[in-house]
Amino acid sequence: MHRMHFLFLSFFLPCITNGHHAFSAFFDNNAIGTVQGKLIEVSWINPHVRFQIRTDQNEIWEAETAPVNSLQRLGLNSIVNVGDRITLIGALSQLGRKSMLAIVMKLPNGEEVVLEPRMNRQLKLSSSTYSPVGNTLIPTTSLSTNPDEDSGIFRTWARVQADRNQDLPLSEVALAAREAWDPVTDDPALRCEPPGMPVTMDTPFPIEFIENGMQIILRVEQWDARRIIRIDKTAAANDRPSSLQGYSLGTWEGNTLVVETSNISWPYFDEFGTPQTEVARITERFTLSEDQQTLVWRATMTDPVTFIGPADLGNVHYKADPNAKILPYNCDY
Repeated sequence: MHRMHFLFLSFFLPCITNGHHAFSAFFDNNAIGTVQGKLIEVSWINPHVRFQIRTDQNEIWEAETAPVNSLQRLGLNSIVNVGDRITLIGALSQLGRKSMLAIVMKLPNGEEVVLEPRMNRQLKLSSSTYSPVGNTLIPTTSLSTNPDEDSGIFRTWARVQADRNQDLPLSEVALAAREAWDPVTDDPALRCEPPGMPVTMDTPFPIEFIENGMQIILRVEQWDARRIIRIDKTAAANDRPSSLQGYSLGTWEGNTLVVETSNISWPYFDEFGTPQTEVARITERFTLSEDQQTLVWRATMTDPVTFIGPADLGNVHYKADPNAKILPYNCDY
């Protein structure tokens, strides 16, 4: 039986994103609905997997959710098939469409799968802590606790926690540009345009450091990004061409890799239309723990057009995971 109901939340929720574009422009976090029916189509493409459901009332509903890479890691692509009867719980369209942002899926066997963990933590739609892998269930927090301690920073890291600073010293120019931003039409992610720094590092997906002589290659799974960090002390950013990822120079301070990046051609500081200019400079600190099992990213940024002073971007915690692999992103909207 098809059911549609709404839960109107009495508390304020901040703008929720998943690292691709602002979902709040399309979906109403204060109107949570449930759609139940037969799965008739699945589009396994980034930046977001899309489901199509036919209800018992013969209505066709569209549901957008997490990226392919996230759901593949859950094993969902081998569990859910066209023809299955499923239930989706999520935020409903605020554009008057029969669509939703799916946060939780109930499988044919009754198990619940959290598709969007960050949003579920805020909205508390499911208490499930399990995700399907193959035909069994394992905790979503499962990570290897035995990384190769001899690799140092040069391995793959899985993000486990992000504490991004929301209280930034934005200028009047930046605030005005953000106010004029229309995510429904202006967001480059909707055209599969890969972003540059610092948006590159705002990602839920794994990152990998590769030693390459006098360079360090930093691979970021999201958008198939590839950064080059030069550790040649004689290198300089003067007269270097601008690029999406900018020109990065790295130095070691004990267990900390300090990266200075400039010459960034990407015009946005974030995914909300906040501008940045080519005089922007970012200082990142990747600090390896003594046991070499965790890595903490911290960053500050300066740009006289965007900020009225140095901006602390917050920090992200990673855990070494030898089983993690950088998967192709392959965006296709």
